[in-house]
Amino acid sequence: MKNKIILAVIIILAVITGLLFWFQRPGLSVERVLPSHPLVFARLAHVQEHINQVTRSDFGKNIAAIDLPDILNRNNFSSKDIGDLKRWQEYLVKFGDNPYIKKLLDKEAAVAVYRQGGSYQVFVIFRLTLSTRIAEFLGQVFHHWGDDVSVRGQKYLGRTINHILFKRQGLGLAYVRIRDLLIVAPESLGHLEDVVDVYRHKHGPLQEDLSFNFVRRNAYPTGDGLVFVNLNLFSDLWRGVMDSKLTPLGYQTAAFPVCGLSYMSGAVSKYKIMVGIDEKFVSSGMQKVFACPALANDTLKLVPASAIVYNWGGCYDLDQSWVSAKQKLEEYPELARGVVKFKHRVEKHFHINIRKDVLPVLGHEIGGYLTDVDMQGTYPFPRLLVFVKIHDRPGAERLLDKLTHNSVVLLQNEKYNHVDIHYISLPLGANMDPGYSFLGDYLLMATTRQLLKRSIDAYDDSLRSIVSDDAVEQFSLANGGKFHSVTLMKTSELSRRAQDFLGWVDKYLSGQVSIAATYKQDGANKKQELDQAIADKKAELVLAQKKLNQLKEAPLLEKSLDDPALVNGAIENLTREEKSIRGDIADYIEQKEGLARLLENYALGAQSAKLTMYNMENLIFPVLKGLESIDAQAVTIRFDDKILETEFLVK
Repeated sequence: MKNKIILAVIIILAVITGLLFWFQRPGLSVERVLPSHPLVFARLAHVQEHINQVTRSDFGKNIAAIDLPDILNRNNFSSKDIGDLKRWQEYLVKFGDNPYIKKLLDKEAAVAVYRQGGSYQVFVIFRLTLSTRIAEFLGQVFHHWGDDVSVRGQKYLGRTINHILFKRQGLGLAYVRIRDLLIVAPESLGHLEDVVDVYRHKHGPLQEDLSFNFVRRNAYPTGDGLVFVNLNLFSDLWRGVMDSKLTPLGYQTAAFPVCGLSYMSGAVSKYKIMVGIDEKFVSSGMQKVFACPALANDTLKLVPASAIVYNWGGCYDLDQSWVSAKQKLEEYPELARGVVKFKHRVEKHFHINIRKDVLPVLGHEIGGYLTDVDMQGTYPFPRLLVFVKIHDRPGAERLLDKLTHNSVVLLQNEKYNHVDIHYISLPLGANMDPGYSFLGDYLLMATTRQLLKRSIDAYDDSLRSIVSDDAVEQFSLANGGKFHSVTLMKTSELSRRAQDFLGWVDKYLSGQVSIAATYKQDGANKKQELDQAIADKKAELVLAQKKLNQLKEAPLLEKSLDDPALVNGAIENLTREEKSIRGDIADYIEQKEGLARLLENYALGAQSAKLTMYNMENLIFPVLKGLESIDAQAVTIRFDDKILETEFLVK
């Protein structure tokens, strides 16, 4: 007996162990069960974890605190739109709080959309955890769906496709489980037989799709998320509309057959956008751009550590841009004549030729940085520096000598750390002294010479340059990597500057509202004066008309006793007086109408200013406040004749 019990326990343990191994065997790839050639495919791992990270972050909390229905109401949206938004908000909250939904989103979720003629197929895939896999298995056994739900099972190639009808909602869903994947489709928008066919090797899977593999091959190998879009499968109507916009730029939609997005989380979150390029549908001018080689960015050493926004590009073909601009202008003859006339006037004044004297000395690298926006003056003034690489420095110096020699303002000079700075002083306040200088192979132009000095300091000492910033190191921007373009933003600092700027805008708008209120009061007083003047003139008009009628209607005997000439003269005088009074009344009425229009415009302006202030306080400020939680961001661009890659880095 004892041996039988031990044997039974061993068998039970073996069965449990086998089930655990069965349920925890390596997961089946989503791309292994989905058909090839999707219109759109998206996959994200650890969905619920990413949702929690966003909702619990400062950014998510600030966004969640925005009262969107009230904002829509203040901006005169219809009650229907506001009601729809509230219903969607309630639905999303209810959906997100559902514990079973959270379990479904615990591991991995994907969605795929297919175009079949004029219709579409949609598949939603969930990777089941151990608990949800067992729960789903028990659900198949007991079918505890409730009275308003009917379930019908369909056997297909050894798989059970369950069709669920939610009678109350009039909604039908179908699902099939293949190993640890749960594939769901709306009854009218998906045939799960296609998925089973792929799994049974009757049709080609997504993992063998050449276009999809182009994107997957260039994506992050261990990324958390992937999005694939096959642009060639979009409707001809959509592509025709896009072609009308892209053709003037030298493209067609066929030039970009596929695109994708890859995401990888970490201390630095990375997002890479990949766009495939088919050079057969790209103009020769754009092919020349795509042939531009990536460069090691050498301009970070020009940027001080205090910069909050920085941008650099290494493939600017100014000569080609000049030709393209002239061709574009030819489409607008009247504008072209004005531009050409202005160009000739400038060239004559400075004794230069832009095509022959300016463009040849400029290189292909252009960039700049922003350190602050000065709010102390009458208007915000950016602390901005722009740099451009120079091919011919002696030629550039001769050119600038010509330009400054014929300048209407006095140019001043200063030598700082053996570098010549040329600047002009503007009577607008402190540090309002734009200038330029040469540093290495670059021409620097700044809104204040203080920035030129900061760049010189950074150039001489890397510890004072942005290269020493942790974000630059973490984003790998200064390790010799080659790019076509680099943008760096200290998002938290930029957000605070933006809030300061909005504070200035708020004060300005408050001033406009106060002015409108003052004009409203003054206008009310002026309107009262005009009303009184009109009333007085109307009274004068009544008296003049009464006297005139008396003269005209007096008995002939009385008129005969007076000199007829005197009587006629009096009638003419009263007639002129009546006409003058009527003219005065008309003028007063016109002034009153003009005053009403002016007051209405001021009232509308004040109303618009108040609405803008409300939107800034309740929509823009919370977003900017949330962005303070993001330390820094960077955008890098690389391309060749096959692919355009844009990488977003977020710290």
